Amino acid sequence: MKKISFLILLIFLNFTYCKINTIDDIKAIEGMWEIYSVSSKGEVFYPKGESPVVDYYAFNSDSTGTKKKLKPNFNKTFSSSFDEINFEIKKNNGLIYLNYITATDNWKEIIKKLTKKELVISNNKFEYHYKRFEIN
Repeated sequence: MKKISFLILLIFLNFTYCKINTIDDIKAIEGMWEIYSVSSKGEVFYPKGESPVVDYYAFNSDSTGTKKKLKPNFNKTFSSSFDEINFEIKKNNGLIYLNYITATDNWKEIIKKLTKKELVISNNKFEYHYKRFEIN
């Protein structure tokens, strides 16, 4: 009886572990995201007031895309600098990475969670918790 219980527990843990590390649809990253919180070294920081900028991710079908900052205006439009950061999505050991590529630098971040309404991305210094930006 103990062997059966142990086997059931192992199967349950395997399914649970796989679901935590699975992102069903990477295309869900496309759109506007605002930072809900930023954590570093066990501390969590929450931005105060309205978000001054949102991150906009555009996804291409070949696992590449661009990221840019947008500033919401009062009339439900957006201002943007013309700066864009190109990225490519790479999978390695069950993790999904955003590899950013600029003329002067390259770096990567791990997508820890991605749903239609929530995005968690981390690098070696910070973990960013985003929520889907909604125009009021």
